[in-house]
Amino acid sequence: MKKLLSGVMLAIALGTVGLWAMLAGQGGFPKFNRYFHPDEYLAEVERAMAKNIPFAKELEDLAVQLRMKGGAREFDDIFIGDDILVEDIGEPDEQQTSRNVAALMRMAENSEVPTYVMLLPTKCAIKQNEIPQAAPLFNQKQFIEQTYNGLLGKATVVDVYPALFSKFEQDLYYRTAPGLTALGGYTVYEVLAQRLDNTVKPQEDFEIQYVSHNYYGETYQRSAYQEISPDIIALYRYQKNNRNYMVTHNGDYQYSYDTLYPEQLLELGDDLDVLLGGNTGDITIRSNLKNKSTLLVIGDSSILPVLPFLAAHYSQIRFIDIEKLSQEEIGQIDCGSYQRLLISYSVDTFIHDSTPEKIQWLDAQRPQEEETAPVLG
Repeated sequence: MKKLLSGVMLAIALGTVGLWAMLAGQGGFPKFNRYFHPDEYLAEVERAMAKNIPFAKELEDLAVQLRMKGGAREFDDIFIGDDILVEDIGEPDEQQTSRNVAALMRMAENSEVPTYVMLLPTKCAIKQNEIPQAAPLFNQKQFIEQTYNGLLGKATVVDVYPALFSKFEQDLYYRTAPGLTALGGYTVYEVLAQRLDNTVKPQEDFEIQYVSHNYYGETYQRSAYQEISPDIIALYRYQKNNRNYMVTHNGDYQYSYDTLYPEQLLELGDDLDVLLGGNTGDITIRSNLKNKSTLLVIGDSSILPVLPFLAAHYSQIRFIDIEKLSQEEIGQIDCGSYQRLLISYSVDTFIHDSTPEKIQWLDAQRPQEEETAPVLG
């Protein structure tokens, strides 16, 4: 629909007859044939316009503004809220979702390591106040509950939906990116820490540092509507017990940071890489905590904002994004060398992506000789 309307608006703005003549004269107008689907042909026309016509970007912006004035609030699966962009994740891939659920069930049944499962709701499930009431959203809350019901007796489930939804008016998600803010990460941490038998660190134990006031994330970059304020990136630093951290990115070329937040990365790429150095697929967080408690996290980038809070409780956390690993590399991960295993994916990943299906390749057997796990802090 966007393609049709924007094509029409461009044609009206420039004059249909003159426009076609100009493009034809330049040899840039695509020829139609019977094998073209109308949408595909219109896309070719728009590409030709963008290439050959001055002010194409300005005209596209004008078309968006006119559609907004006509009541449109969604462009390319992005809802336009009150100074926020909300990603519509759409309906699930039913076959892939079934395979992901089946793999999760098998993993939970066979694991000899205490296993925890957390599905993180996306922005459109929590920020429903920013979305037209008639919008046909996938029911993430129901999906999470149904998945968790199948895991009862097999794994410990962590339901953070109620905690996030109870604070829906707060800045739990970035305006211009799909992920959790530091405040959203802390909200998830409050629930997760308790399920992991940790004593939650109060928010006042963290010093808040604002490192960017002008961040525009990936949703903004692909949004047709861009009259959105930039995001603020905040970092929460635990101030008690003289805690020190070492963050190591594992792989062929291993490197480390002596902080949870390598601020030098703010000048080098995506500002959100300041969080642990970004998702490189295999990250180990070590602290000077003396109780030698360990946690293995298998998941996607949605869990990264939560890990700095969990780091206050563990001497070692290892995060693995198996999307970036081969089957052989996944099979070599020794889950049994960690005291607990957390599997955490966003609902978006879980209902669309094949990565969660690969968790069945993990070897989650405990070593035969195991020390008694210490009480977690």
